[in-house]
Amino acid sequence: MVSKELIIIGAGPAGLRAGEEAKRHGIDYIIIEKGDIGAAWRTVRPDSKMLSPCHPQRDWTSISSAFPIWRLPVERPYCNSLEFVTYLDEFAAKFNLSITKRTLVTKVEKKDGEFKVYTNNGRGYSAPYLITASGIFDGKYFPNIPGIKDNPMVMHSHDYMSYLPFVNKRVLIVGAGNSAAEIALELAGKSILFLATKSELKYFLKTRKLYHIRGVYESFLKEFIEMEFIRYMPGSKIKGINKNTVIFAEDELEVHKAIFATGYRPVMTFLDKGIKIEKDRKHYPLTNATGESRKIENLFFAGPLALNVTSSVVLHGFLKFIPVTLNTILKRLKK
Repeated sequence: MVSKELIIIGAGPAGLRAGEEAKRHGIDYIIIEKGDIGAAWRTVRPDSKMLSPCHPQRDWTSISSAFPIWRLPVERPYCNSLEFVTYLDEFAAKFNLSITKRTLVTKVEKKDGEFKVYTNNGRGYSAPYLITASGIFDGKYFPNIPGIKDNPMVMHSHDYMSYLPFVNKRVLIVGAGNSAAEIALELAGKSILFLATKSELKYFLKTRKLYHIRGVYESFLKEFIEMEFIRYMPGSKIKGINKNTVIFAEDELEVHKAIFATGYRPVMTFLDKGIKIEKDRKHYPLTNATGESRKIENLFFAGPLALNVTSSVVLHGFLKFIPVTLNTILKRLKK
């Protein structure tokens, strides 16, 4: 096994930021990535707008002030996911980060105070500290509703790439977040469109929380709902789906496609096989303020996996926690 001081699983924004911090502190580290850098982000629709501005005046998208995204030729004030992936590539090259790409972690164990990380290519790594920054995009979440599973009429918002398949179709969007709003705005006027939410939409301009509907979309969304280009259905509870019929508590709706913009749940099979961590009801690991597992000492989580507060689901929220995590590891290494 290759011995290191720190192993980081995942070369997305959280893993890269952790790598930059580790290198700056002189920690002997390795980042293990199952695909290319930012692999999960490469599955996102290329022209999808980021949830945060990437502008010198207000930069909530750069993963480090040492190399801001607006130094690249990106669209301002909101760059798209393809530009963000390019930025991640440039970031890794800028800091010459130690990354093993196209290497799948299959199992993690902890023995005698060391984490043993096994991969699909037969190479193993060991270290006293481990950061899991594998993200959540692999775990597309659907609510437990009868009739969803294996229903070709149902899709997740992550797989939405274009309005073209939905022109003149009856489409139901389920969800009250930014993904639901963005898809609804693009399909408004092109599809016979319904938007079902369990609760009322929450708007950024009122709450100032980035994970609510962004200000750049709010006026259009409200206007389209008022003019019924989007048939808004707040307080809707779906009881089941029977082929193309969505069954609500008090009504039924026949559609060609139901797009569930219902978020993600973490998938960490490599940990489940060797280490039993504590998780909350949404399958996120239970961590303390430094991102450390409450059960497994020296096992840390970064990015949206370190769900200490709700804001950690967005870049601007979780990036500020990563230096705290690395400072904790550095202090322990020096003891």
